[in-house]
Amino acid sequence: MHFKNRLLCAAALTLVAQWAGAAVLQTLGAGTAVGTVTNAAHFDLNTALANDWVEDGLLFHASGYGANNGCGYAGVDCYDAVSDLSPAFSGNYLATSGTNAYISVRRADGADIHRIEFAAGSGYQSLNGYWATYADGQRTGSGNFSSPRGAILGLVDGNGFDEVRYFAFSTANRQAGYSAPALDEVRVGLPEPASPALCAAALAGMAAALRRRKRKYA
Repeated sequence: MHFKNRLLCAAALTLVAQWAGAAVLQTLGAGTAVGTVTNAAHFDLNTALANDWVEDGLLFHASGYGANNGCGYAGVDCYDAVSDLSPAFSGNYLATSGTNAYISVRRADGADIHRIEFAAGSGYQSLNGYWATYADGQRTGSGNFSSPRGAILGLVDGNGFDEVRYFAFSTANRQAGYSAPALDEVRVGLPEPASPALCAAALAGMAAALRRRKRKYA
C-alpha cells in the first residue's frame, strides 16, 4: 500500500476508535481484519467435548451449561445443518448457551491478540452478536452487530488484548441475558499495517460515526 494511503488508513482507524469510545475496531467480512495468519482453529479434532480446548496455540472456553450441551464440538450437531449457523461454518464448531453465556478466546501462552477473525453464529434464527475484549482483566472494548444468519467478525487493536468474549442474544443491541453463541474457523494474525479492506471498513465506520453525531446534536 502506498505510504500516503497508509497514513490515511491510520488516521481513519484512530478516529473511528476515538469516536467509538474504544481502541478496538470491529469489522465484518473475511479478510477485513486478518492478513497473515499466525494461529487458526477449526475444532475438527475435538471429539471428546473438551472444555477448555487448545488448538494451534489458541485457548477456548465455553462458559455455558456443562459439556457444551453436547453441541457443536465432538461432531454433535444441534441444528438441521451446520450452514444454518453461517455459510462459513464447516464440520465441528464450538457452541454454548445459558444466562450471559459466552465463548472466550485467548492465546494459550497468555500473549496479546492484535487481530482476530471468526465465523460468528447463534442458536437463534438471526444473529445478534455482542463482543467484549479484555487486557489484564479490564475491558478494553465492546460492540454489537446483527446479521440474518451469520457473519465473519473481525477485531483489530494496535495495543492488543488478551481475551475476547463472544455472546449471541435473541434481539439486537443486548449485552446481557440468555445467550447462545457459536463460532468456527478462528484466525489470529500479525499486528501489521492496515489492509485496504480494513481501511474501507474504517472509513465506513467513520461515516457511520459522523451520522450518529449529527443526529445526536441535530
